Amino acid sequence: MKQPVSASPSRELIFQALILSLGAAVALGFSRFSYALLLPAMRTTLEWSYAEAGSLNTANALGYLIGTLSTARMAARMGIGQCFWISLLLTGAGLCATGLTENFTALLIIRLLTGVTCAFTFISGATLASHLARDGHGGLVLGLYFGGVGTGIFLAGLGLPQAMEYDAGLWPYPWLAMGLLTFIAVYLARPVALKVPTGSHHAAKAAPWRFPAQLLPALAAYFLFGLGYISYMTFIIAYLRSGAVSTWAITAFWLLLGGSVFASAFVWQGLLDKARAAGYALASVLAVVALGTALPLFSTSLPAVLISGLLFGGAFLTVVTAVTNIARCALPAHDWASGIALFTLLFSIGQTIGPMIAGVLADRSDSFTSGFALSASCLALGAILALMQKAQDAPQSVTLR
Repeated sequence: MKQPVSASPSRELIFQALILSLGAAVALGFSRFSYALLLPAMRTTLEWSYAEAGSLNTANALGYLIGTLSTARMAARMGIGQCFWISLLLTGAGLCATGLTENFTALLIIRLLTGVTCAFTFISGATLASHLARDGHGGLVLGLYFGGVGTGIFLAGLGLPQAMEYDAGLWPYPWLAMGLLTFIAVYLARPVALKVPTGSHHAAKAAPWRFPAQLLPALAAYFLFGLGYISYMTFIIAYLRSGAVSTWAITAFWLLLGGSVFASAFVWQGLLDKARAAGYALASVLAVVALGTALPLFSTSLPAVLISGLLFGGAFLTVVTAVTNIARCALPAHDWASGIALFTLLFSIGQTIGPMIAGVLADRSDSFTSGFALSASCLALGAILALMQKAQDAPQSVTLR
């Protein structure tokens, strides 16, 4: 059943989506992806191997996996809005804590716990954005929410590469700064999150769990996306530095990548709204991500690096938007939190494995080539599987609890 769509989104709707997107900016843009910018400095200062460096993102992804398994239950108990702003607050505390220690074990634990709170933030925020889009404009609203990740990436790129080039020992201060910015985001986002109408979060509590077999192709594609994209986002800066790419070129690459993530909300909006629960939009963006991932394997020239950032940044968060759109259109509203959590569960398993595999391959071969090639292959296979996803109308009785 197709939802009625108003002629154009209201200013209030866009404002609410942008404010909620601060959660995505923190959960992924700051907590997850800024690690790529800080990894070379941390690895040099703290004398880590690539496997150890990768294990910190594996710990973060494992925490994300744990959080994913708990989000639907937590949101049902607390309310989605409460879950969003409280977990965002805890994520800010985790970012500050990352900058307060050099102990590897302590950093592993902090990254693990921050991964849990990031999952709560990101999934509950996506669910709030889905409820905002009840009356249509799902592609735009979800795109703006996930585009917040690009805002986080862009902000992290303003000065971080130059600062780390000047003095690698400065790496704790960006973590502290991102934590403080997160507290500001909490202040802005809390009232908006609590005002979004989500209905009764206890409505489907007693319903039995059923696996949505009709969404299997999209679920499999999303697992491969998690496995493939994370190696690029973890090691791309280290890879470019190993290829003697200048600091200013790396800065331009990162800012372009972040800006492309935000712009992607508008670039893909029409295709996402048209595709709804069909998989061809997901396949299209996965193919673009695969191409962006593979490009640095052939050249680290400035044009190739910038095109790689443009392609990857312009599509990789749209993958998240596409699968959320599929869940939103194929499942009843009371199952959106659980449906998004199920997609994120498989995604999290993939991204938990990815950094360790890439780190081990880099240590053994003293090169990121094999890891990036594996990532691009996983993404390309995911695009093929996504084409098998057929359009589904939201069932009235299916539940994922």
